Amino acid sequence: MSGMVCCLLVSFAWYEFAVLPAQRDAQAARQAVADAQAKAAADLAAEKQHEAELLKQQNSARATLTVDSNPTGASVIIGEFHLKTPAIFNALTPGKISVVIQADGYEDYHQDLSVTADKPTDLGTVQLVAKVGAISLSSPQSNVSYSITGPNDYSHQGQLPDKLDGLPTGDYQLTAWQEDWKLAPMTLTLHDQEKLQKEIKFPYANVAITSTPSGATIRDGRNILGRTPLTLNNVRPGDLHISVDLPPNTTQRFLLHVPENGNINKSVALQQDKDFIAACGMPMVWVPDGGFWAGKYDVRQAEFETVAGYNPSTFRRSTRPIETISWDAANAFCDKLNQFEHKAGKLPDGFHYALPTESQWETFSADADIDQAPMSRNGMTLSSTQDAGASEANKYGIYDTLGNVWEWCQDAYDDKGDHSLRGGSWLSSPENFPGPDTRNAGGPKYADRFTGFRVVLVPQ
Repeated sequence: MSGMVCCLLVSFAWYEFAVLPAQRDAQAARQAVADAQAKAAADLAAEKQHEAELLKQQNSARATLTVDSNPTGASVIIGEFHLKTPAIFNALTPGKISVVIQADGYEDYHQDLSVTADKPTDLGTVQLVAKVGAISLSSPQSNVSYSITGPNDYSHQGQLPDKLDGLPTGDYQLTAWQEDWKLAPMTLTLHDQEKLQKEIKFPYANVAITSTPSGATIRDGRNILGRTPLTLNNVRPGDLHISVDLPPNTTQRFLLHVPENGNINKSVALQQDKDFIAACGMPMVWVPDGGFWAGKYDVRQAEFETVAGYNPSTFRRSTRPIETISWDAANAFCDKLNQFEHKAGKLPDGFHYALPTESQWETFSADADIDQAPMSRNGMTLSSTQDAGASEANKYGIYDTLGNVWEWCQDAYDDKGDHSLRGGSWLSSPENFPGPDTRNAGGPKYADRFTGFRVVLVPQ
């Protein structure tokens, strides 16, 4: 028993003096931790309460800012707020803010400032700075006009070359023209501080025309362009109605389409024809037995007036032969005719118009029939000249070498200064005009209503 008691006493003593004190220390430590945690939570709650009170105070105090701009209508950006000028911001949080003002065609405006709840802030009217650039316009062609429109109702007209400074940025519509040729409008976009250069080039083409043989006159309609070989620069695109004329060759006519910025090369092979029509309207007939041309008719009044500019005839009608014309006046007409045809590009190289010699007259008169000539006959006397072509044509296709009007020749008739007249007139008749060999004469200034002339185109 005493042993068990001793064990119990030892166990009790160990619990009392070892276990219980350790348990009390652990409990105290846990309580200390719990107390510290409670205090920290209380401090955090107090801090949040303080922050909430500060936020409540801040939310109850708002700052106001007023701003305008020139030009008006610009966008004002302050944080999440966006308004157009003139603008009033009355719900700003006091403190530092950043103001941005934006407008198309103008530099962005930036300003940092502080606003308070106790005093409204007024930025006044902010002068925006326009974005600008320059446009330089030029053209390789002359006499080019233009018009241009752009932002802010900008509009201007002028001549090229030209330079436009201080232009607002943006899109411009440009139209250019040269006389009656207007190009399609074009758009130019100008950026800030840009120096834009634009060349306006009309899409002309180049045309080269050659002919075999060369020396042919080239026309566009009635407009003479020159002689082959011909090079035309700066030709406007479109259709050219080209004729290639080199007597005695057949005139070639064709439509030549000229594209934009094209280079056209056209070669024409000409073929010889015996007959042609002079620029003044006079038909000329090839006389192969003589190697020259002769007028198909006596010179008619319309042709004489076209070249000489006057009409001395007694019997006026454009289709009748010229009469009341002297030898001197007939030669003067030939001189003017050569100038007229040369200017028109229809005078064959190496040939000229002249009065015929008697030998040439006899050649082209050929087999003319006196019975068909426009003369008085069978007791009926004509009272005037007749329209050219009143007789039948001879073998060359030449009319009225007999009758209608006496025809001057170059030859001297005698040593008194008279010149030969051949063929008879409207008053002649087979009875008083024996035949083609009949000759008459007159002085260089002699003229009457029975006298006219015919021209030949002969080698010089």
